[in-house]
Amino acid sequence: MRKFFLLFFSLSLLLPRPPVLAILSPEEEAKLGRKILTQIRAKAELVQDPEVIEYLNRIGKRLLAVAGPRYFPFKFYVLKDSSLNAFALPGGYIFFTSGLIEEVDREDELAAVMAHEIAHVQARHVARRLEALKRLQIAVGAVTLAGLLLGGGKAGNAIAVTSTSLAITRALAYSRAEEEEADRMGFEYLVRAGYDPSAFLSILNKIARHRWLLTETGPNYLLTHPAPPERITYLETLASRYRPRRRVPEDPLYLRRLQVRLKVETHDPGTLVVRYREALKMTPEDPLLHYGLGMALARARFFREAIEELGKVVRAYPKRDYFRLDLAEVYFSAGYYREARGLLEDYLRRHPEAVRARWLLARTYQELRLNTKALVLFSGLAKKLDDLPDFHYYYGRLLSDLGREGRSHYQFARYFFLKGDLKVANYHYRKALKYLPPDDPLRKEIRDKLSSSSPERS
Repeated sequence: MRKFFLLFFSLSLLLPRPPVLAILSPEEEAKLGRKILTQIRAKAELVQDPEVIEYLNRIGKRLLAVAGPRYFPFKFYVLKDSSLNAFALPGGYIFFTSGLIEEVDREDELAAVMAHEIAHVQARHVARRLEALKRLQIAVGAVTLAGLLLGGGKAGNAIAVTSTSLAITRALAYSRAEEEEADRMGFEYLVRAGYDPSAFLSILNKIARHRWLLTETGPNYLLTHPAPPERITYLETLASRYRPRRRVPEDPLYLRRLQVRLKVETHDPGTLVVRYREALKMTPEDPLLHYGLGMALARARFFREAIEELGKVVRAYPKRDYFRLDLAEVYFSAGYYREARGLLEDYLRRHPEAVRARWLLARTYQELRLNTKALVLFSGLAKKLDDLPDFHYYYGRLLSDLGREGRSHYQFARYFFLKGDLKVANYHYRKALKYLPPDDPLRKEIRDKLSSSSPERS
């Protein structure tokens, strides 16, 4: 996390300096946010599960619907990181760690963290912290940049920690007034959206127990949730005054399933297989343990055993269609494309808008060489999965197979951009210009990307 923290500081130096008492304009904030996002994509592992991101988007949509006018189109991401953390970048990019999502007991707790982060952005707290940080550039900017240039080695880390930690932490840490404002606004969002406001307290207590702010490796990036006793008391007072007007319908099993999916994606599958098997010795009839074992086995490429375990889960929860979707994914990973196709087409007849199912079926059609069917699904998913690198990679392959080389190179450019390799991305943009027809409207977009020195617009 320290790398992002230092990067955030160094990038802030690139912006033009406004008057001392001003804060960044929304345009400046959005530009800086895009720069930091590009670097995070290049240096961090992001969760690419479309269903997990869709779940966050659903929560975010509920909260943003009651948050009033906003400067930015918010986007949500998940970092593969076992810590309990969340932070907002300039421009409305909000990150959650996989560890935080795995730790929540109910959707309300995740919504509480999201509401608090949205409130910081809406109140322009991030922009104010950036302006405070820029006033430190004479004192610590050169040292920070030196630490970045030295990389992640001992010398770079030593410079960064000993010379800048205190100053940058003081500049970036939200003030008590800003935290209280974010609490008030977040509570309002949470109540209006139909969530339980007591979730603020329960998730904050979890974070405090896990020493969210007291890491051994230095300050956290954008300290957002200090929890001294007086803040806990303040939140308790707020919670006693608020009552939700309505309840968001929850499926606790769905959340538990997503948490298992995240755990399997972010932990060693072999270790998980051993743990799930040991746990099943104690409670052999627990369907979620069979689910975790099946997903871990699939990631370890023991597909036959995985299919057997997931079959048990499907039979245990006949009315929970999403377990059939997981089974279809394992069939696909195993190369049993016809079996995957049957399950996915059946699932989509009942859930035609399910993004992950449409994505899996698009890939299944592609592997079965049903390119026309695949193209229909890929085209329909282009906006939904624009932030998913693998989508652009396989879309590029499909378009190449169909002889559409210009559009194919454009998709490969998007893939490499999202992976943080701007040099290769620009190569494919130039190749796209070579093959696209003169009147193709995509040409202007590509030229704009190539001519701009800043990261592409979201």
